[in-house]
Amino acid sequence: MTKTDVTFSIGGVIFDEHKEATEKLAIERMPSPEIVRIPMSQHIGAPCQPTVAVGDKVKAGQIVGNSDAFVSAAVHSSVSGEVIAIEKGYAADGRFADMVVIKSDGKDELHEDVKPISNYKDLSIDELMVKVKAAGIVGMGGAGFPLHAKLKSEDPVLDIVVLNGAECEPFLTCDHRLMLEESDAVIGSLKMFADLYGTEEAYIAIELNKPDAIEKSKETIANSPEFKNLKLATMKTKYPQGDSKRQSEAVVGRIVPPGGVTNDVGVFLTNIQTAKAYYDLLMTGMPSIERVITVSGSGINEPKNILVKIGTPVKDIIEFCGGTKEGTVEIVCGGPMTGKSVFDLEAPIIKTTSGILAFTDQEVDVTPASPCIACDRCVSHCPANINPTRINAAIERGRIDLCKEYYADQCMQCGVCSFVCPAKRPLCETANLAKREVMALSRK
Repeated sequence: MTKTDVTFSIGGVIFDEHKEATEKLAIERMPSPEIVRIPMSQHIGAPCQPTVAVGDKVKAGQIVGNSDAFVSAAVHSSVSGEVIAIEKGYAADGRFADMVVIKSDGKDELHEDVKPISNYKDLSIDELMVKVKAAGIVGMGGAGFPLHAKLKSEDPVLDIVVLNGAECEPFLTCDHRLMLEESDAVIGSLKMFADLYGTEEAYIAIELNKPDAIEKSKETIANSPEFKNLKLATMKTKYPQGDSKRQSEAVVGRIVPPGGVTNDVGVFLTNIQTAKAYYDLLMTGMPSIERVITVSGSGINEPKNILVKIGTPVKDIIEFCGGTKEGTVEIVCGGPMTGKSVFDLEAPIIKTTSGILAFTDQEVDVTPASPCIACDRCVSHCPANINPTRINAAIERGRIDLCKEYYADQCMQCGVCSFVCPAKRPLCETANLAKREVMALSRK
């Protein structure tokens, strides 16, 4: 069964996607770098503590950082080699954390613990949660929420599974290519989750701008008897269709309450690459040590989709893609709507890095902000149904109480308000600041 042309009901925007540079390019494996820097915080939740010391020999897939906290996820070496430093530093997305620095020996020897979980069908959810936490699998669509913490199915029972193949950010095509090139594994992971929860309502959800991925998924489901109960949902091409709350409404009609997550309405929803990492763990025992990213933008000489080791410096990735063009003024980690500027090219990519984008001075808009003209575009396009301009005015006056009254904590940081604002006001940035302040006040 196929659901067609579904979408969410409030706000959103349709824009130029700029995916043509890489959407037809097969995934290339980037060679292991000489040095990897493994941040101890690559996820929502408690950071890990290093479990190795300078001088230790490590293998690929070996845990080098861990935490006893429930909302956390282990981190692993992505290469074999020697620990040469434990230091603080910035990841590509700007987060500051302890890092285990490893010099590769060029062998990429796997740790002996990396082996298939052949009895996974006999394991309870609690037993699987332990293995998934130890494997360090987190949401790879951007949020970084530890996967094991989403698996539990009690109150409410998770009775619907959705794999998020929207990839709605401009330029990014890594999930698209994964759905094309690893369709058996992606659909196989959907089957694994459907079996885990005993449900026949399990969807792979793909935006209509990926017709080849839609056809490939249809073909994979149709050609295997074990996949016969799995379903496909095609979604209108609209940003931010990939947001989990918007997708829950679009695909299965379940609206997540304010402050809630899709689990709260009985929907297990996860990103394509996260699902593929889960599949790889069960089939091969491989923990989360690499991912597919898109390298693109007007400033990149050779745009690519690449499979790259976690901890690889941005500089090495750019060099692998032919370097940057003259006039490049900004490097972005992630997509252009939600990504962060990279201010240190030695910074490593992490599990949540979906892309590295380079832009020239022709694309970067440096128009200064001007006063609000009360056009209401930010309100009418906001998928979270809040008022960004009111929040902007409140936070500029230090009125955290008003920010709370205006539901700043419901901001999803999608960037739509800043994108549609003709006055070029930094509405998303100030709403994000207001959200942090409201949440901090609530904790007090």
